[in-house]
Amino acid sequence: MKIAVLALLVCLVAIAYVQAAPVDETIIGDSVEPFHPADDSEFSKKALVKGLIILKVKKVKKLLKG
Repeated sequence: MKIAVLALLVCLVAIAYVQAAPVDETIIGDSVEPFHPADDSEFSKKALVKGLIILKVKKVKKLLKG
């Protein structure tokens, strides 16, 4: 019986703690940059970075083999 009361008390404290926490919805909105798929300059930048990363990985793999 003591374990059931203790478990209930822990659950109630956890619920009260979560309800008391402030909700800040601006965190997600501040870090998201709008991306439009038709924007060619943004796409080319991402493609260039991806290509450079692939070349670096290939170079590192080649160095590790030989």
